[in-house]
Order: sequence, then C-alpha cells, then structure tokens
Amino acid sequence: MSSIGDMQAQKYIESETKKSNAELKKMREENNRVYESESSSKESQIKKMRDDYDSKISSMKNEQEQKLVEIREKQSRIIEEENSRLEKEIADLKKTHSDQVSELKQSQQNDLSNMIESNKKIVDSAKQKFNREKSKYES
Repeated sequence: MSSIGDMQAQKYIESETKKSNAELKKMREENNRVYESESSSKESQIKKMRDDYDSKISSMKNEQEQKLVEIREKQSRIIEEENSRLEKEIADLKKTHSDQVSELKQSQQNDLSNMIESNKKIVDSAKQKFNREKSKYES
C-alpha cells in the first residue's frame, strides 16, 4: 500500500507542481504584460518630454538668433550714424584748418608787405641822409 500512497503522493506533487508552474507562468505573463504596458507608457512620456525639450531649445535658439540680428542691425545703424558724424566733424575741422592757414598766409603777407615798406622807408631815409651828408662835404 505504501506504493499506492507513494504514487498518489507523487501524482499529487506533480499536479501541484504543474498547477504552481501554470500559476507562475500566468503570473509571469501578467507581469510581462504590465511591465510592457508601463514601459511603453513611460517611453512615450520620455519621447514627449524629449520632443518638448527639443522644441523649447529650437524656440530659444530662434529667439536668440532674432535678438542677435536686432542687436547687429542696431549696432550697424549706430556705426553709420557715428561715421557720418565723424565725417562731418572732419570736414568742419578741415575747413577750419584751411581758414586758419589762409588767415595766417594773409597775415604773413601783410607783415611782409609792412616790413618791405618799412625797409624801403629806412633805405630812402638813409639815402637822403647820405645825400645830405655828401652834399655837406662836396660844398
């Protein structure tokens, strides 16, 4: 009888083992299904977050480039204004300089004329004095 009991016990163990293996297999499949669904859900969330992040970066780059273009345009305008102001200032300085040079030339010309006139008077006066003195000695 022990062999029949052993056989029954063996069959019971086998059936329980099959039953627990089936339950274990069912639990693994369920766990894999839950894992896959959670995994795909989280992957889609990660993809959405990456897309949002990429779009924000792209948007920020565009904004920065637009600001940079505006700043460059503003600087170009300022440089043009400063260059035109500088050109006007240089033209004014050149005109002032040429006026001063011509004034100096005129002043020096007048001084030269006055000096020549003065020298002529001195020479004439010296000639007259010489002629007077000469005539004193000749007579």
